[in-house]
This record gives sequence, structure tokens and C-alpha cells, in this order.
Amino acid sequence: MMKRHLWLAVALASACQFTAVSVARAEEIKVGVLGLFSGSASWWGTEYRRGLNLWMEQNKSKVGDDTIVLLERDEGGVNPQRTRQLAQELVVRDQVQYLFGGSFTPNVLAMADVVNQTKTPLVIGNSGTSSVTLKSPYFVRTGFTQWTVSVPLVEYAAKKGVKNAAIVVADFATGYDAIDAYSETFKKAGGKVAVEVKVPLGTTDFSSYLQRVRDAKPDAVFMFMPVGPMSAGFVKAFKERELDKAGIQLFATTETMESDLPAIGDSALGTITALHYSPFLTTPENTAFVKAYKAKYGPGALPSIASVSAYDSMTLIAQMIKATRGKKDADRAIAAVKGYSWVSARGPVSIDPKTREIVQNVYIRRVETIDGKLGNKPIDTYKSVVEPWHISHPEVAAK
Repeated sequence: MMKRHLWLAVALASACQFTAVSVARAEEIKVGVLGLFSGSASWWGTEYRRGLNLWMEQNKSKVGDDTIVLLERDEGGVNPQRTRQLAQELVVRDQVQYLFGGSFTPNVLAMADVVNQTKTPLVIGNSGTSSVTLKSPYFVRTGFTQWTVSVPLVEYAAKKGVKNAAIVVADFATGYDAIDAYSETFKKAGGKVAVEVKVPLGTTDFSSYLQRVRDAKPDAVFMFMPVGPMSAGFVKAFKERELDKAGIQLFATTETMESDLPAIGDSALGTITALHYSPFLTTPENTAFVKAYKAKYGPGALPSIASVSAYDSMTLIAQMIKATRGKKDADRAIAAVKGYSWVSARGPVSIDPKTREIVQNVYIRRVETIDGKLGNKPIDTYKSVVEPWHISHPEVAAK
């Protein structure tokens, strides 16, 4: 009898412990955040943090009865080994149910094994390489790919009469995607690629590369450089070497972000870019978002593609939490966001159920002086752009 009572006591204690754990899991959902919070690319981490914290404030860190807790980790740069280690620690030791982040492609790819082995959804805030989502069924992208913005850019340029173009890109994975997207789209539109130029990462002197462009005598340049010193440096050098006066137009994507425009200065005026967001969109949703952003971070602050991506990623994670009722169930979580749609500050968006890529508007923008400051004014819209690489390369995407 005593043994039986002892067994019942142990069983009840175990049951109570299990219930307590279950309740704790239901009440607190941990999200691991990986970003570049230090170093030369720390802008990404700062903007991620701002977007996440704005969503948390507006939603009181809650999804239903569940409370969300963010655990932030610094990737420290393009460091795949470190990012993989941090992701593993977050999932195994800290018991996060979801991961968000990844600023650059190598770091995102380094997390694939951890995500696959532990079945932990990763919402990718930024990585421009189209093939990334093929590496894990638990990857979902809320940022964009270089193909997504490059194709509308080239189509717009061709529509405006560009027949002969040079392509200048940074020499790494996303740059190769830019070359492929630019050249394939331009040739389909009847254009001719005069020259392709690859610029080593970290380049500060663009004179020899721009001379190659001048010698090729194109109508335009399609460029891609990572956000920061390279993009600002190239745009300034383009103007300083007077390629515009030689009749060459400059077309870009992320290279004239509002954060970089003060460093570029008036050299950026007139540059045409294609991107999925501008803080100067006049939709009700973006007007409200910009107002809330400024109220939290100061009257001179403007949201960016990174802060919008982080905010939208929390919207997506909230949908996963609702679908799983706070429990760890990666397959159900991913299934819940396939085809999910909502209206973002960037416009109407949805998650493609086949590729787990975001479907979104791409805006053609022109750098102008807006309210006394340089900004990217939307001048045309390509609506509901489905990630083009997966469509144009089905044989690769199917593998």
C-alpha cells in the first residue's frame, strides 16, 4: 500500500511538472533573432530591432494568451560558422520555437542543417539569392531576392528605350544572381549587353571599372552593390566621372536607400531604382506605419526595407503561433503561412505556397528632393511580383 501511494505521489508530481511545463510553453513563446548588430553592416541589425520592437509594442508582445519573448544574438558580420553556432544554441539550449533574421546569404545557408534537424521555422529577413529557400522546407522569406527587383527594373528600362546596357555587380553570390537576372531579362526584351563587370567586395576605387563601362559606350548601367560603402561609393563615382554627361543612365535596386543618401549626396539625384518598399509610399497602411515609426524613433527617422521586413516577419510568426496554439509544431506552422496574405506597409503581400517566397509589389523609384531631403519617390508599380527565378528555372527549383 505504501509503495502504491509512493508511486501515485511520483506520478502526480510528474503530471504536475508536465502541466507546468506545458502551461509555461503556452504562455511564453521564444523567438531567436539573429542579426548584424555590430560591425560595418550593423545598420541591418539596428533596423531589424526597430521593426521587431515596433510590432511588439503595438501588439503588447502577445498573440492571444501567449507572450512572445525575443532573444537577440549578434552575427558579427559575414560569419557562417558563428551564425550556425548561435542558431544551434538558441534552439537547443534556449528552446526557441522560431528563428528570425539572417542578413546575408552565407549566414542564412549556415543555419539550414540546424533548422532541418530540429524542425525550427526560420523567417528570413534578408538574403538576395533566389535558391536559398530550396535548402530547407522550414525557410520562409519576407525580404526579397535580387531577381524580384531586377526583372521589373530591366523591363522598365527597356520600355523607356534602353537598347544597349552594361552590367556592373559586386563579385559574390547575390551579384551573380543580379547578372543572370539583368542579362536574361534584357535579352528577352531585345536588348544587348555591352559588357559585364564584376567588382571585388570591399572595393573603394571604381575608376578602372567605370572606364571599362565608358569604353563600351552603353545607353545605361544596371548595377548591384551591397548596401553601404560600396553602393554609395559607386553611385558617387559614376557622377564624378561624368558618365551621366556621356549619355549613360544609371539603374539600381537597393543602392540609394534613404540611410545612404546623405553620404551619396546630390550625385544620386535622378537615379532610377526598383525595390519593394519606399517610405514615401502614400498608401494608408504605409502612412500609419511611418507615423508610428517616427513617433517611436524620432521625427527624422524613416523605416526601411529591413525594418519593414522585421515587422512583417513578426506578423508571419504570429500567424504560426495561432495555428499551432503556441506549441512547437514546425510542419503545421509552415503549412499555416503557405498562401497567407495580409496588407503590409509595403503593399498587399502573400506567401507563395510552392516556394515560401513573398509575393509583393515592386516600385520603380526616382531619387528626388522631398521635403528638403533626398528620397526615393515611387513613379511606377509592378504589382504582385512572384519571385521570378523559380519560374524561369523550374528544372533547378524542382531538384
